[in-house]
Amino acid sequence: MTVWAAVILGLAIVQAIGLAVPFVHSLTGALAVAAFLYVPVRMLEKRGQDAHDAGWRFDRLGADLAWSLGASALVLPLFTAAFWMFPRWLAVLPAALRALLAPYAGAGVDFRFPFTLDFAGQVAGNAAVAFSEEFFYRGYLTMRFEERLRPVPSALLAAALFAVGHLLTPAPWRLAVFFPALLFAFLRNRTRTIVGASVCHFLCNVWLLVLQS
Repeated sequence: MTVWAAVILGLAIVQAIGLAVPFVHSLTGALAVAAFLYVPVRMLEKRGQDAHDAGWRFDRLGADLAWSLGASALVLPLFTAAFWMFPRWLAVLPAALRALLAPYAGAGVDFRFPFTLDFAGQVAGNAAVAFSEEFFYRGYLTMRFEERLRPVPSALLAAALFAVGHLLTPAPWRLAVFFPALLFAFLRNRTRTIVGASVCHFLCNVWLLVLQS
């Protein structure tokens, strides 16, 4: 918990500085990725462990890919249907309430794939974000929580911290990432690595980019 609080506080300070210094603001995402990778590695080294102990391992790649792709094939069509219906439901709510629940309303889904350099950059950025966040939350933090708690409470606690961490960009609807975090925790528990969770996390992020384009 102390490690999580220190990382989030540090990123919050960077975020605050970025409001006044555009150059710092442009580095916020890269600094977050660096923190989610560097801090756990340093803490593991102090304990005589390494990234392998926190799930950064590829010896179960076949199982990881099978579980992550299978989960994505099941969940993403359901999410797409919900994404299509949810904005229409939001459109009938008062504007103030809509702002709390989602950043859009009534947009629909048109499945446009924006083949642009900007979109390619976003995809690449999401790969780094997905892997670093999974290493920090489902890897290091969950491993540490499981030293004191059972797997289910550990997964719930890591998911809750994952959601609260997303409030670095203040918006209540960002807390909804708690739910996909539970899916990522399930995948991590199936193979004891973070690879499958990272792949699924990446696919979810990219699919959301497509839906929002």
